[in-house]
Amino acid sequence: MRTDKRSVSGADYDRERLSNRVVAVVLLLFSICLIIWYAIRVNVKEVKTSGNRAQIQTVVDTDRMVLFENTHVGDVDVSGMTVADARSKVEEYLDTVFDTEFKLRVAQDREVPVSLRQLSAYWVNPEAIGEAAHLKDGRDVVARYTLGKDMEQSGLEIPLEVSLEKEAAMDWLMSNCSKYDVEMTGSELITEGGVARVKLGRVGQTLNISESVAQLMNSGFDFVKNGESLFILPLEELYPASIPEGYEEYPGINELVMEAEAAAMSADGNDTEAIEP
Repeated sequence: MRTDKRSVSGADYDRERLSNRVVAVVLLLFSICLIIWYAIRVNVKEVKTSGNRAQIQTVVDTDRMVLFENTHVGDVDVSGMTVADARSKVEEYLDTVFDTEFKLRVAQDREVPVSLRQLSAYWVNPEAIGEAAHLKDGRDVVARYTLGKDMEQSGLEIPLEVSLEKEAAMDWLMSNCSKYDVEMTGSELITEGGVARVKLGRVGQTLNISESVAQLMNSGFDFVKNGESLFILPLEELYPASIPEGYEEYPGINELVMEAEAAAMSADGNDTEAIEP
């Protein structure tokens, strides 16, 4: 009887030890999974957008990080805000600027109303806010405190970079501004009442699309935010020859041209070119 009792007790003891080992293994695996999950949550992943603009896609923990005092994104004060709140405030500011209407002066001195949003403006570097928040990373408490005090004194300026989608802006200018271009016409030799005279040609004016977009990309945002209203776009002027084509050897052609230019200047009442449009 005693032998049987000891045998049963030994089996119970072995089962209890096995059970304890299983529990320990489960707890260890659970701890490892918890560590991996936390590491993924605080990770920041860089992604590329279709417009070849690098952005930082942050998770909730980064969005909740607080910026230093005396921090600005361009002209926007984001002192002490979380990354998410700062991003929202800058986006609100940009919406106001992007929707502000101004005018483009094109050929024939026409003025065409437009906004930066119509020219496909976008915020180039929204990831800069998150990067500024991560300046605290890898520092101990004392170092973070010292850095924060330094930032309060000197300030942290995060650049606000804005540009245009080039192809979309070019398409808009071609559709809405190029229609005012002036075609160049050549000079002609005509006869009125049996008397020959020269009819001067017309200067052509063509909007330089690529240079216009370059100027708008470079200074359009500052132009609008500073409250200016008339942006003068670059034009190319094409001047026709004063002497009609094919009549270079016509007797007295130079004199006829001079008479035509003098008449044009007299009609204008100033010293402008006789063949201006």
